[in-house]
Amino acid sequence: MQSDNIRAYLDSAAGIAGLLPQAERLIELRRIYSRLVPQQLSRSSAIVNYKQQKVVIFAENNAIAAKLRLLSPRLVNDFSKSGVEVTGIRIEVQPRQAPAQEPKPEHAQLSHAGAESLDALASRLPESPLKQALSRLAAHGAQAQAPSAEDSEAPGEVSANDKP
Repeated sequence: MQSDNIRAYLDSAAGIAGLLPQAERLIELRRIYSRLVPQQLSRSSAIVNYKQQKVVIFAENNAIAAKLRLLSPRLVNDFSKSGVEVTGIRIEVQPRQAPAQEPKPEHAQLSHAGAESLDALASRLPESPLKQALSRLAAHGAQAQAPSAEDSEAPGEVSANDKP
C-alpha cells in the first residue's frame, strides 16, 4: 500500500515524472544484462544509460571493455529477444570512483619465548650469516618486549635525559 503512495507521489511530481520511465527501463536492462553476461563481467561493468535504442556500458578497465566488445553483437541480439529494442552498444572504460584501499600490513611481534628460542638456536650454529641474522632477530625481539626506560618511570620523575 505504501508503494502505491510513493508511486502516486513520483508520478505527480513534475520533475520526477519524466525520469521514472527511464529509471525503470535501466533497472530492467540491468536485470537482463546480469543474466546475459558471465558473473565476472557483470561485477566489473554496468549499464549506465539507454538512449535512442543504444545501451551504454561502463567497464572497469580495458580488458573488461575488450571482452564486452566481443560479446556486443550477441548482447544486441539477446536484448532484442528479451523484449528490449537495442540497435547498438557503446562501451566506455570508467574506473571505479573509489578504488579499494589495500590493507596496511600488520607488523608481527616476536614473543619473549620466541626470542629466547631463536637465541638458543643461534648459539648452537657455527659462525655464519644465518647465525648473525638469527642473533639480530632475537635481540630485536627481546628489545621490543623489554619496557623502555621512559615507560618504567613513575609519574612526576625526571630522567637524566630530560633537561630542565
